Amino acid sequence: MPEICAIVSCVGDARALAAAGVQRVYLDVIDLEPTDEVLGEAWAQGLVPLLDEVCRESDHARLDPWVVRDRPVAVGNVSELSLARQCGAQPELRSCVPVHNLAMLEAMASLGARFAWLSPELSLAEVRELAQATPIPLGIRVFGRPRLMTCEHCVLQVAHDCDGRHETCPYRGEPHWLVNIDGRRLPVSTDRLGRSRVFLDEPVDLIPAAAELAAMGLARLLVDARMVSPREAADACGRLADALAGGRVGAVGTMGLARLGVE
Repeated sequence: MPEICAIVSCVGDARALAAAGVQRVYLDVIDLEPTDEVLGEAWAQGLVPLLDEVCRESDHARLDPWVVRDRPVAVGNVSELSLARQCGAQPELRSCVPVHNLAMLEAMASLGARFAWLSPELSLAEVRELAQATPIPLGIRVFGRPRLMTCEHCVLQVAHDCDGRHETCPYRGEPHWLVNIDGRRLPVSTDRLGRSRVFLDEPVDLIPAAAELAAMGLARLLVDARMVSPREAADACGRLADALAGGRVGAVGTMGLARLGVE
């Protein structure tokens, strides 16, 4: 039976989902300063840090403390994978590292990856093909809004004057979005470093396929609680548990590319 996992943005949310039965919780550390107190609380709760997909020289001071010998860490690029290997950590590949085929999985395993989260762009048929031959365990996100784009510059700069002090920006904490050419309002999250991430306007929901994914041999299934309400996240976790127990559950949102895959 796959582990039920979740991604959260703060330690408080991690407690709530753990109490709801989530077995493995990932903590997005983008907006967290790695103080001794924050690190201690994360380790005490057994949280797995989720590192950025962007890592410049200036980012190492806030990211490197999360990479610890013998502890799991979810890395978002090859440089973080290299650091984790050097430190003796247990690196997992985030889904933004594009392991779309067996050759890539084998290459990442040879570089030290212990686990890989598959891209939501893969179809169920493509997931099955990889699961039958993979050299490392696999998982996939079954609920949440996928990230469509990461911008290293704050998208709010086109609407407001910017003084460069992103952490104290009065606009950053307000809801904002980009309007696509087809009228879809794509939510945007801007971090304290002034990097914006654009998300799909509705969740991708593979929970109805959870039993099928489990039968393929996937080790972990994930609910991304970052860009949905606490109620949506808790409901998704409950539906996932029911689906894995053999119940029939409906989809909330789109099945995404699950039937078509990468073209």
